[in-house]
Amino acid sequence: MVVLFCLSRIPDAGAKQCLFAQTCNEGEGIWAPWVFCSSYMGVYTAFAVLSPIVLLWMVTLFRLLGSTAEDFFSCSLEMFAVKLGLPPRFAGVTLLALGNGAADVSATISAITSDEENGYELSLGALTGAAMFVGAVVSGVVILVADGVPCRGALIRDVTALVVTVGIIWSYLSAGVITRSTTTVFLGLYGFFVCLVLAADVYHRAVVLPRIARISAAITDADLEGDNTGEGPPPNAFMRFITSVSNYDNSCPSNNTTQATITMTTAEAQHEVGSASVPQLETAPSAIADAAGATNNEEPIILHGQNGILTRDNRVHVPTSSMELETDGDAGGNYTLVEDHIDRVCVGEGSLGTPSYNWRGALYDGRQEITNELTESWNEILDLKLYERVLLYCELPFTLARKATIPIPCEGYYNRGFVAFSMFFSPVWFAYYLSVEFNINCFSKTSLPYFMIYFGVSALVGTLVLRFAPGGDGHMSLIAATPIAFYGFIMAATWIDYIADHLVALLDFMGIVLRIPGSIMGLTILAWGNSVGDLTANITMARKGLANMAMTACFAGPVFNILLGLGLGFRSLQAQTGKEESAVSLSSPIIAGFVFIAINCAAILVVGCLIGKGRIETYFGYVAVSLYAIYVITSITLEFRN
Repeated sequence: MVVLFCLSRIPDAGAKQCLFAQTCNEGEGIWAPWVFCSSYMGVYTAFAVLSPIVLLWMVTLFRLLGSTAEDFFSCSLEMFAVKLGLPPRFAGVTLLALGNGAADVSATISAITSDEENGYELSLGALTGAAMFVGAVVSGVVILVADGVPCRGALIRDVTALVVTVGIIWSYLSAGVITRSTTTVFLGLYGFFVCLVLAADVYHRAVVLPRIARISAAITDADLEGDNTGEGPPPNAFMRFITSVSNYDNSCPSNNTTQATITMTTAEAQHEVGSASVPQLETAPSAIADAAGATNNEEPIILHGQNGILTRDNRVHVPTSSMELETDGDAGGNYTLVEDHIDRVCVGEGSLGTPSYNWRGALYDGRQEITNELTESWNEILDLKLYERVLLYCELPFTLARKATIPIPCEGYYNRGFVAFSMFFSPVWFAYYLSVEFNINCFSKTSLPYFMIYFGVSALVGTLVLRFAPGGDGHMSLIAATPIAFYGFIMAATWIDYIADHLVALLDFMGIVLRIPGSIMGLTILAWGNSVGDLTANITMARKGLANMAMTACFAGPVFNILLGLGLGFRSLQAQTGKEESAVSLSSPIIAGFVFIAINCAAILVVGCLIGKGRIETYFGYVAVSLYAIYVITSITLEFRN
């Protein structure tokens, strides 16, 4: 990783500047050092010639970072949350938050650890800039699309949490030094938020739901007896507090409350109660956690994958192997699954697919499944607009490489051929990753035996998947899919780290050439790039009638990104340098970011709770977007004035 925005240390033009560009950062140099070494053109001329490639590569890296988090990282964590039956909110603020905020947190850690002295400026600029963009622009657009949104439950909780987070971060950074205890406070604060959400969830399930059921039954009996005067006991202070930090309507029903109201559907509950945070591209920490609403059944909402509500299409993969299906001979072409010899250790209950009957058939089926998915993906690219096709063509080599090295056994993503193929080739990618990022040679005499064992185990698992796992539309059993999904999660994390490092290196190069301060680069380009996914996903949620989920995502996401990004980033820097303290200083744009975040949050609470009496009206969408424009102008003006 390169030295970030070390403008004061760059020598004047000439041989020294060229040598610096090639050898700084412990010999690694910067991205495209030849720009500083050309004898035929100046630095700015060389950069102008290179700029189309730079911009295209930057857009590609942003897209790769988001798609890796969404399509290869979040799916495993979402499967754990759903299949393992974790409490909805607890899953949302832990596993799902990790999956959906991984790209932002990884970019923050990379920025901090890349330069001991100035790296935090880029990360702070990106964190504050993204918090303002998502909290003002994205939330404002959601309000406009939804024609106003309720302001209660999770939204109040997450807006308040963001204000508290900004206040604490600001106070610690103002001290001028970050210690190990400081990072513990950052991580502990998020842990407290997780515990608060978990406590509310457990209390709701263990106490509130049974109480409401008893009161509802008593009211129903009273109605049958003709007594219409009785009402349930009013909620106590503790129940009101639980309601304020969750999305559940914990009030006890009266005799006017019908059973239909109590057992409303999940979608209705989301709309009425003020439901959940959607993961950050995805999105934000409370996603499935708050999606369940007030129902007793509390089924989580699937966001990604074949049947996810954020998926563009819900195409169904048809079983490809003739060994798996037998036609019943009718004109409709219906199929009957062959149920004999199914290994239920690998095949999930109710799976539509079956294993192949022999090894030769397994190879044929796996090849066909890979070919069919690649053909479908290619045909989808051809149906897109020109600019989308160009971007996807740029991503295509990396998409193939990720599919070949990240096993995904999760429903909606599952392809037996690719799972087996990736188990074979993931060790090769991991060896390359360790070599590039940590200078660890897996093929040295001391490391080679361990690598061979690793490769052998991985290849064996891939072989067993190819032979015994279900094909076509099938899905793996939980006992077989869980360890493979966890392994795929690790492989996806290495890709995210790898892509984030290259993105930060590119932004560093642009900042050095154009002499743009790190804080400005962070609050503009890096923040915008990391927030495009939030804008798309949250608008999609709003158009599908889940504006409350989108709104809380705009504030719960930054809480996770700021606390975990700074906490883990400075902790990693301290481990890397061996120093217990890191000197920091707050530039004017960063302070402006903290101030405007607090103003935006306060405006949300005042307009929603006091003026709107529990509702944020449409006009505030324009106010929020205008507030962001003022923030950007103010930050840039302050930086260049200084």
